[in-house]
Amino acid sequence: MFLIVEITADKEGAWKVEDALYELAPRGWETVESQGVVTFKVYLKEGDPEIENIEKFLAKHPDLEVSYKGLKEENWAEIWKTNFRPLKVGKSLVILPPWESYQPVASERTIIVEPAQAFGTGHHPTTQMMLEAIEEYFKDNPIPSKVLDLGCGTGILGITCLKLSPNSQVWAIDIDEEALKACKKNAKLNDVEDRIFVSSEFPKVSFDLILANIGFRELERLSKKIKDLSIPEKTDVFLSGVLQEDLDALEKVYLNLGFTPIKKRALKEWGFLWMRA
Repeated sequence: MFLIVEITADKEGAWKVEDALYELAPRGWETVESQGVVTFKVYLKEGDPEIENIEKFLAKHPDLEVSYKGLKEENWAEIWKTNFRPLKVGKSLVILPPWESYQPVASERTIIVEPAQAFGTGHHPTTQMMLEAIEEYFKDNPIPSKVLDLGCGTGILGITCLKLSPNSQVWAIDIDEEALKACKKNAKLNDVEDRIFVSSEFPKVSFDLILANIGFRELERLSKKIKDLSIPEKTDVFLSGVLQEDLDALEKVYLNLGFTPIKKRALKEWGFLWMRA
């Protein structure tokens, strides 16, 4: 049985919820903003220790609205199958679930994603902006690259890099075991498992391209680590998972570390940054 915990707060209260969830729900959550109200959707399995920790946090903050919804595991899978259809992103990318048949044209690259319980199917605006930037990057940089997919989730971003750049390598990092399992499975589905290294630990490697679609607080916290993993005047860094209104603040964090801005954009309420070390 799955449990969906929805926590609703105004913009001021959203910061304390986000800070708490980074500690209490490391597997991740979905954020939806509408008319100044932010709803956090946390997906948990029945019996997870995170449930008790989140309830303790909520008990200290009675001003937050909270609701719970149970969902059977087989229903979870059916919901994904109903809502996850082939998705065209950018000029050449097609994101597919493994149960869909699709005949690509010559210019298209298909990326097969079994979502499981990890983040990243291509449908979220932040993922779409990252995918479009990856497509642009490898169009202009076809040479082999070392890529870091930080907070890899399903592995969709790193796998896309490998599909667009056959001689590149990807290091996929996540703290969630479910995400690591999903990433390995998807790498195999896409026949790129020999060029992707999946781990919960940072590698001792410098990267040509760093991808991080993980939210403002984590991007801020990991900024110095990202700098350490970069090659001066060479590494491109794609950052997303950030609300558009927080984009300037995030850019300032990376500017203070010596990064150069390359591109900034937004899709719906979400923002994206392309920086260079």
